[in-house]
Amino acid sequence: MRIGNVVVDPPLILAPMARITNWPFRLLCRRAGAGLVTSELISANALHFGSTKTHVLLRCYPEEQPLAVQIFGADPTLMADAAQVAVEAGAAIVDLNMGCPVPKVRRAGAGSALLANHPLAAQICARVAAAVSVPVTAKIRAGLRVGDDSYLELGRRLADSGATAITLHARSANQGYRSLARWDTIARLVAAVEVPVIGNGDVAAPGDPARLMAETGCVAAMVGRAALGRPGILAQMAANLRGEELPPWPRRFLLAVAILHAQMLVEYLGEFRAVREMRAQAVYYTRGLPGSARVRERLVHATTLAEMSGILRELIAALPGEGEPLAFSPA
Repeated sequence: MRIGNVVVDPPLILAPMARITNWPFRLLCRRAGAGLVTSELISANALHFGSTKTHVLLRCYPEEQPLAVQIFGADPTLMADAAQVAVEAGAAIVDLNMGCPVPKVRRAGAGSALLANHPLAAQICARVAAAVSVPVTAKIRAGLRVGDDSYLELGRRLADSGATAITLHARSANQGYRSLARWDTIARLVAAVEVPVIGNGDVAAPGDPARLMAETGCVAAMVGRAALGRPGILAQMAANLRGEELPPWPRRFLLAVAILHAQMLVEYLGEFRAVREMRAQAVYYTRGLPGSARVRERLVHATTLAEMSGILRELIAALPGEGEPLAFSPA
């Protein structure tokens, strides 16, 4: 598929996830099979006021391209300025968050609050589209609550205001991440707008992207929590879209990827911060493995890369009949 002049091949997009979709994880998922990766949620206000931590989130690297940078805010001028900063940093696409249900974001008039303020949402989209030369997309939810169909009108207004594509998370804002995603809401948005629609929500099994596109008419699938601790699911999904079947990564290989992930995070953030962020990631990588509860307890108390890597290597060695981990490189 294409988003403006950006080719997304395969039509699998890594969703933006706070404190997760930083450069190391994006690169792992891009190499595994994602056709497009998305940054963490970035505050336009924080960029405006010079937050050093926020500027770190904007680091873009050629190896992960194409990259969409997602920004949020409620001020059209600040959003346009943030979009320009994102493009200067290397964003191939600027994505507007208009669906985040987190109270802190919503109280600021941003995220899912824009589902109830269509004029402001359209104004933000128009200002951003006029400010940058790259495609502008928007991510919304299926209304404020179940049965709220106003997202269809919002989708039309965003398309008229310059959005090149729209992603729909097929849950309402008040559902958060609970309940089953309602893919029928995606089909309804596809019928309502003339720009490409990307479907999001409960895309977890290798065959889900193909099934989602077939059932709804959307042009791509966005994958979020399903990739936590198993970026290889994107390889399986990409293979399925090609009409092929790919087995899950061997457990020893997955743990080797976890060690690599930790090493990359240290290069990106420094050891102190990286190890603390990797604790949560390591929990996902070790789910379902023998003795994983005990291992997770040790991992969440690790304070150095050597300690964390050592724990994961012990787990690899304890896997029956699996031997040494396979070599893996993000290059």
